[in-house]
Amino acid sequence: MSTELLLGDHYFAQSRKLFERISQTIAGGESSYARLKKGLELCFSHGEGSHFWDVDGHEYIDYSLGYGPLIFGHKPRRVIQAVIEAIERYGTLATFPYELDAEVGELFTELVPGVELLRFANSGTEATMAAARLARAYTGRPKIVQMEGAYHGWADTHLWSSHPDVWRPQLRPYSPRPIPGSRGIPEVYGDALLIAQYNERESLERLFLEHGHEIAGVLVEPVQCNSGVILPEPGYLEFLREITRAYGALLIFDEVITGFRLAPGGAQERLGVIPDIATYAKALGAGFPIAAFGGSHEVMQLEATNQVMHGGTYTANVLALAAARAVLTEMKTRRQELWAILDGFGERVREGLREACEAAGLRCIVQGIGPVWHIFFAKPDAPALDRIRNYREAHAYTSIDIYDRFHRAMLKRGIYFHPYHLERWFLSTAHSEADVRATLEAAHEAALEVARSLREQPVADPATLAMPGIAQ
Repeated sequence: MSTELLLGDHYFAQSRKLFERISQTIAGGESSYARLKKGLELCFSHGEGSHFWDVDGHEYIDYSLGYGPLIFGHKPRRVIQAVIEAIERYGTLATFPYELDAEVGELFTELVPGVELLRFANSGTEATMAAARLARAYTGRPKIVQMEGAYHGWADTHLWSSHPDVWRPQLRPYSPRPIPGSRGIPEVYGDALLIAQYNERESLERLFLEHGHEIAGVLVEPVQCNSGVILPEPGYLEFLREITRAYGALLIFDEVITGFRLAPGGAQERLGVIPDIATYAKALGAGFPIAAFGGSHEVMQLEATNQVMHGGTYTANVLALAAARAVLTEMKTRRQELWAILDGFGERVREGLREACEAAGLRCIVQGIGPVWHIFFAKPDAPALDRIRNYREAHAYTSIDIYDRFHRAMLKRGIYFHPYHLERWFLSTAHSEADVRATLEAAHEAALEVARSLREQPVADPATLAMPGIAQ
């Protein structure tokens, strides 16, 4: 059943009209794969704080926030003003190093425990490519270990086993061999990767026993935020730290999502495990395009002496660094105030969503940390789990159909979160007590509506295939 039929034929009339116009010149009507879902051609008008409006005039409380960057909400005044002032002073692009390099670098290394030296980039994809190249150069080894279900950017070197279809036509057993995430990626890039299972120690131990002399590093999200939100099991990150050291490999944290969101020092500060290299983007610019990678003096010396190639015309541009300086200054000076909002409201919304769904009779798992979380709706035949530990559990448990119904029911009540069933919700410091109350009121109504619809029209998801290690 289409979104238009559920919300009314003309609900997105102007969005559909604009989308059709855009599609005449922009392939697919968008310039990033993540922005739309078939049947929901929603076009943006403007945003303010924690809300945005579409071109049909509908207002939404926003829990997508530009897919993560808008940690201060839409149009954060201090950040925008800082960018305007920097443009008036410097222009838009500095040909040489300049004062903002020093100021942002000093703030960055002060806030993040494991970063002594860093380099700026333009996107999380770029930063992660640079980090992997650096790890290979430092160790002299060719292979990077990634986790099944993780996303580290769309580059040929990393877009493998991100969200592989391991279920059809029959269950594909776990294998360390990577699966390409797109057409057009040469198989040779997969030869430089190995795939492990997040939160599973045995799979990684086997990889190191068999390939330890080839492994340059383990690239991992400290909290896996691209298969919903999956928290590390107690001791798991410490295990990663120990095994990489034991084999002379590097531990690389992809903090593109967790960085400057879980704490001013990211997951490293909040969870207490320090990697050798880490990558950042999203919240660092509060809506302006900037990324970074950094680590210890010892590892980063290869960058400092230009033994490893990293560059880019727009790296460390004025807009990006001015925004980052404003962001990091806010986080440094208003730490307690900001994280009281992010953690406090985050916990309330997570718990409220769980209560609303359970009260309506919907089986679900809501899990997250601080201002990032996800809700997994259970298929009727889903395994009995109390938490999601890795991508395969998320895939085996989650009903796409029920998630879609809940998304549409919330959308028409003015609550927006990503329409894909394995993305995540984000909270900003601009969200208010009124937003929280409205969200949870909508959630109670939406959950009851979904429960009624399930009685009238059963779930359309295919049956879950048996998976070793999960009770059926």
